[in-house]
Amino acid sequence: KTQNSKMASVGRSLFVFLCLLSSEVFVTPEILGELPDDWPPKDEKFKFEADGLYSEDFDLEIGKGLKTFERQLDDVFTCRLAYEIPKGETETWRFTLNTAVDKSSYSCFAERPGPTSSELNFKQFKLSMIGVKEMGYGEAYGDPSKALPEEEYSVDKSKMEVFSVEGFKGHLSRVLAVARPHRAHEEL
Repeated sequence: KTQNSKMASVGRSLFVFLCLLSSEVFVTPEILGELPDDWPPKDEKFKFEADGLYSEDFDLEIGKGLKTFERQLDDVFTCRLAYEIPKGETETWRFTLNTAVDKSSYSCFAERPGPTSSELNFKQFKLSMIGVKEMGYGEAYGDPSKALPEEEYSVDKSKMEVFSVEGFKGHLSRVLAVARPHRAHEEL
């Protein structure tokens, strides 16, 4: 055999050995026996934090009266979702705050995660951005990929809000807003 074919044979043998070893180490009944019966935990909500990004799942509260959920990013920007859902079964929604890499904008999303629409009938909603200079964009969706008609919601850029109006039919799957932050004054 040539030197290259001997090396290839040794390489294949080593690869097979490592595969067998890894299956022995990671799939043995002894290892599986050490995991708790309730693994992975089913009642824990998704939560992720990184530089310039915060995302968390939360359960919408059902019942009369206005409910709120809010989070802060970078000790500067706060996003608040206020909503009212008089009846129904709770749903898990995701709240995501993000800043552009160059810190030129902040965004906030409150949405039903995944491709499914919300089954809840909202009485009202309002997404507010706090600690920003100017809202550039806001939108609300009835279905995950279809914006609500303009007669069902409004964007008030001066108040930094996206909110339902009198013609709102109660179907909401996502609401989002993008805004520019305040800039520190630069000395000349």
